[in-house]
Amino acid sequence: MNVASLNHGRAAFNKAAVMAWAYREGRFAFRMCRTISERRAQLSLWLRKAWAAAKREAMLLADAVRREVETRAALAQRAREAVALAAQFRNDPEAIRFEIEREHYRQHFNGARIDALRGALDTLGA
Repeated sequence: MNVASLNHGRAAFNKAAVMAWAYREGRFAFRMCRTISERRAQLSLWLRKAWAAAKREAMLLADAVRREVETRAALAQRAREAVALAAQFRNDPEAIRFEIEREHYRQHFNGARIDALRGALDTLGA
């Protein structure tokens, strides 16, 4: 059961799920309590733990959203770089293939450049 979700960039907590989590996790401690004050103390303890777990889940969701946004931005940047690199070779697939071969035979092999050239070749669909 999800205790937290993200709605429009804000954390929303499912209070019923938090209460259910607290009762489920603290059920054995509740059985050990003799008085109502002990039971309230245990409930308070387990509710604090449940809310901490809900906040952790909300933070994990927010981090996942942030990572996804960063990944999309990085992919968009890489696509723009590939298009710009293809434009440097006048969108000629043969010229890009020749440059890839040339890069293979250089004394100082640059794998990142070859990867970028292959990306440029992919943007042309060749």
